[in-house]
Order: sequence, then C-alpha cells, then structure tokens
Amino acid sequence: MKAKILSLSVIAALGFAVAAQAAVPETAYVGVRGGWAHMDMDSTDWSSADDKDAVGYGIYAGYNLTSWAAIEAGYNYFDGFSAKDVEGSHDFDVHGPEAALRLAFPLGPDGSDIYVRGGAFWATTKVDHGGSNHEIAPFVGAGVQYAVTKNFGVRVGYDYYFDVIDDEGLPETDIGLLYAGLQFTFGGSEPAPAPAPAPQTVTENFTLDAATLFPFDGSSLCEEGVKAVNDVVDSVNAKNIQNAAYDVKGYTDRIGSEAYNQTLSEKRAQAVADQLQAAGVAPEQLTVTGMGEADPVSTGCEGLRGNKLVDCLAPDRRVELSVTGEVTEAE
Repeated sequence: MKAKILSLSVIAALGFAVAAQAAVPETAYVGVRGGWAHMDMDSTDWSSADDKDAVGYGIYAGYNLTSWAAIEAGYNYFDGFSAKDVEGSHDFDVHGPEAALRLAFPLGPDGSDIYVRGGAFWATTKVDHGGSNHEIAPFVGAGVQYAVTKNFGVRVGYDYYFDVIDDEGLPETDIGLLYAGLQFTFGGSEPAPAPAPAPQTVTENFTLDAATLFPFDGSSLCEEGVKAVNDVVDSVNAKNIQNAAYDVKGYTDRIGSEAYNQTLSEKRAQAVADQLQAAGVAPEQLTVTGMGEADPVSTGCEGLRGNKLVDCLAPDRRVELSVTGEVTEAE
C-alpha cells in the first residue's frame, strides 16, 4: 500500500507541471520499452509473495492529435512474479493490450518533453496451476522523453496499474513498472518558412555643391562633378535600395535675372540627370526640375557686394538629389 501511495504522489506531482503544449504535433511514433516491475499484493487468500519483482516489457505506438495531446496503444508483458497459497508457491505472468491518453509539457522544440498519461490495461493473468484472470485495469503514469534526433528518442517513465488481479482465489494485485524505452517518430508537416521581411521605404538626400560640379556660370559637368554624381549612385547601390526614384533639382543664387537663373538651374539639373543615366539609372527613374533662385539656404549675405556676395551665396548654387526606394532588412 505504501508503494501505491508513493507512486500516485509522484505521478500527481508531475501532473501538476503539465501545460497544454507539446513539441511536435501531427506526428506518429512507435517504440519498445522494458524495465523493472513490482507487484503490490493485498490478499488474505495468499500467505505471501515469494517474488514481488519481475521484468516488464512491451511495444507501443501513438499519434499526436494536437500540439498537446496524443493517443497511445501498446502491448505489455510482465513475467517472473511468484506467490504462495496453502498449496505452495505459484509463478504467474500478466500480459495484454492497453490504450492511453498522453499529455505533454515541452522541454524544447525537437520533441523532448515531460509527460503524464493514463488509460486502461486489458490484463490477462496466467498462474502455473492453471488458473487465470481477466481484468480491465486502469493505470496512470509519468515520465520524460528526450529527442536524440528528429526521428529517434528515448523515454524513461513509471506507470502504475490498479487491480491487475482482482478475482476470488487469486491475490489482489497492483503492478508498478519503471521502464526505459526507444522510440521512432515519423510524419508531421514541414515547418512553414519564415515570412520574408517586409521592405521598408527609405529616402536618401544628397546635396552637391555647384562649384564641385560645374565651372563658374557653366552647366557642363567637370571631371570632379562626374565623380560626385557617380558616388551618389554607388552609395545607393551599396545600401541595396531597390526601385529607386531619383528626384533631381537644380538651384542658383539670386545674382542675375530670374529667367537666366531658371534656365541655368534646369541645365544643371539635366546635366546631373544625364550623368546618372550614364551611371546606370534608367530614365523612368528620374524626375528633373530647375528651381532657379527658389529656396535659398545662405545666411548673413545682406549688404555684401562683389566677390564677398558671390562667396556668401555659394550654398544656394547647388543640385539636390532625393532618392526614394525600398530596402529589406536582413533578419
């Protein structure tokens, strides 16, 4: 009786740890197990047990119905028990099929878990003097399963079978089984590939100084200007900006007539756009605008004349490029 209480306490304690999850849903498995069996006999018809210890072994198969529950079926054999009555000592064995429900708590994503299970054992007992007994014995159990690989695993557990023998003339007997097992798992769907990260829209802004791009009052790119435009394309490519759209805007200072400055800004913007095409940018990716004297960025130039004014207004003489496209962050 003490063994029965201890067995139930261990199983109950593990049962409270079980949550509704299992590591590998939608898989089937088969296995073999074996170990030490112990009988807990309680009968006044039999004077004593000669040998309460025996071997227990069997086969089992199961299917994970959901991510946390599986059904199992198996066949058990217990051999080596012996007990005495008034006629002497008798050997007996117990065998039969079982069915169980298994609940699991994962220890990892590969199939390792802690489990509890319970069900019924259709037990047939044969005694060497010719007697036999048939019982439907409820059982509970708990254990640990470790996935060595995706397909192969090991189990260690303990099951307790109640009233395996419960017949007049035979000892009323429960059986505990401490076992280890080998298991092969198969089936199951392949994990879905992780969704591709969504592209993010980005904008890169570049401001190119007209003094770097063009000779004074000119609209043809100098050698240094060609390199500056090519550097913009290289920077966009290095950042792997896809579907890039280039918005090119040319600006002048306020010196000179408004009409002249408008024309000059358009020519300068177009010269940069032409070099972008030479560097591999498609015409449909380009928007080209001459802004003339609009949007000055220089400061502190009021009251200046001559070369000092020209130098102060230098920031207004520029070409601005705004490049908008998509990037995908690597995970």
